[in-house]
Amino acid sequence: MGRGEQNNQKKNGYQHTIKYLGIFGGAQGFSMLLNMLRTKMTSVLLGVAGQSIITISNRTIQMFSDCTGLSLAFSAVRRMSDAYENSDDAIVEHCVKVVRSIALLTGMLGMLLMLAVTPFISEWIFRGSSDYYLAKLLLLSPVVMLMAVSNGEIAILRGTRRLNKVALYSLATSIISLLVSVPLYLVVGLGGIFPAIFATAFLQMCVLLYFTVPHYKYKVSPFSLRLLREGVDMVKMGAGYIFASILTSSAMWLICALLSDFGDGESAGLFSAGFVMISLLPGILFAALDSEYYPRLSGVAAKTDVRNAMVNEQVEVQLLVQAPLLMAFVVAMPLLVPLFYDAEFVPAIAMAQFAMFGMFMRTMTYPISFLPLVNNDTVVFVILEGVYNVLLVTLVVVGFLHDDYVGVGVGIAVAHTVDFAVVYAVARFRYGMRLSVDAVCYFLLHFPLFVAVIAMAMSCGCSWNYWLLGGIFVLLSMAVSLWMFSRMSVLPGVVDKIFKVFKR
Repeated sequence: MGRGEQNNQKKNGYQHTIKYLGIFGGAQGFSMLLNMLRTKMTSVLLGVAGQSIITISNRTIQMFSDCTGLSLAFSAVRRMSDAYENSDDAIVEHCVKVVRSIALLTGMLGMLLMLAVTPFISEWIFRGSSDYYLAKLLLLSPVVMLMAVSNGEIAILRGTRRLNKVALYSLATSIISLLVSVPLYLVVGLGGIFPAIFATAFLQMCVLLYFTVPHYKYKVSPFSLRLLREGVDMVKMGAGYIFASILTSSAMWLICALLSDFGDGESAGLFSAGFVMISLLPGILFAALDSEYYPRLSGVAAKTDVRNAMVNEQVEVQLLVQAPLLMAFVVAMPLLVPLFYDAEFVPAIAMAQFAMFGMFMRTMTYPISFLPLVNNDTVVFVILEGVYNVLLVTLVVVGFLHDDYVGVGVGIAVAHTVDFAVVYAVARFRYGMRLSVDAVCYFLLHFPLFVAVIAMAMSCGCSWNYWLLGGIFVLLSMAVSLWMFSRMSVLPGVVDKIFKVFKR
């Protein structure tokens, strides 16, 4: 293959990736603004203590959901996608029934498990107020079932390539959460937290059913042994992701619980605020990888050269797109945290600035981390996720005990840096994955700028030279990325494709 043909292939790969980043990023970006508006109003109405209760409640629900929900929104996509691509409507409808049956059954099991375990959780975290919060958490147990049903419907949308509906759902979710939660907090105060969580989950499920039922009638047989056996086979395809989800949600819950234990009642809320700020942008862009990149990578898993080229394209695009934006977030953090939260959340600023370097490292780790999944190497994937989560919990807690919230930020940054080294080493020696020269160059160009931005943020305060130097570093990073994209004439073609998609 000639150099010119290789460049054309890379250009097309860049355009494809950026197109979907634009489509999902646009929807997710608007959702982010709505979520931040809701978060701002929540912090004003309920304060740090209220945010801590919301964080612990949501983390508890998410943990039980991941433990019992089998990550259907991810694990069932491959099976359904294969049937859909083969244009076999009968098989697709059958897969839909299997997914819905499994979702309903696992949701009921998750609800029962939460009912059984919640008393111990409430006693550990809330202590003196455990009886009050126990009753509230028990009332939230049906939310686990609602989330399971919703995850099944998301799998149906993704597997049948209705990605525009997935994007619309993310918008609807943010609107519903804003319109439901804020009035309840305004009228009821802290007592509105638990009704808001339940009502939001119920309405989100209704939106998904509105999108899916017109295409596939709602039919379930949750106690059919035949369907359950098929469901088990379907879930096996995403078993690694299921275990990873359980590990991740358990780790985040454990961090919140330990910070509340070692700190005070506001520690979990401050950590949550900082973590939300550093996850906003990567979460938007990584959503496209889950919805579009993973199925596409699975299709070329057996072709080593094509697979590795696709991974490198993702790494390169993620670096060029995210590095300048992450740096801008670091510089703007003294404005963003008070703007979207409240003055009480200022301690989270330094944490978020340090931790943002971890997100920079994750731009390279995340595309590579799919390799064990597409190669059906479940054990390796789970081990890697386990190592990362143990590192994260340990380093965050040690950092908190050593240097409060600055230590938390450093702990997150170090955990992600070590995680990249481990994931890449495994990918290099087990799957023959090697970072391209372009990916290494993009990293080396942005790395010193990112370090300089964080060093400046820690030393300059919010003086005029802070904003001047920060702006210069961000502009330099943007210039590097735009220059690299311009070499392949990527952006004009991408813009045209995105407009065509939205027009449709």
